[in-house]
Amino acid sequence: MARELKVDVDLLEQVSKVWLNEVAPELAQTAGEIDPLKYTVVQFGPLFFGMWDSYTGAAEFIQKRLNEAKPVAEQIGNALHTAATSFALQQEQQVQETEKLKHIIENSGN
Repeated sequence: MARELKVDVDLLEQVSKVWLNEVAPELAQTAGEIDPLKYTVVQFGPLFFGMWDSYTGAAEFIQKRLNEAKPVAEQIGNALHTAATSFALQQEQQVQETEKLKHIIENSGN
């Protein structure tokens, strides 16, 4: 006998909304918060000369990765939403088919 696949559609939708409404915007916000931290070597002073390239390189690297991650987070959220919608539709179709069969069985004795 085939095992029944159970899907928590509400959970899929809930997690989808977190990716779309929380994670993606926070990634973009955090990336934007790096801009004010990009100072010139002159602003940091002569003692920072040796580390300035590493500092700015790391800041730019992190900012780029955060900006790249935002659309990926949105893709994850959209994929979860699509899956939830698909599973909900399948579940509704199964309920309708079960009701049809139940009606046929109940009326077959008449």
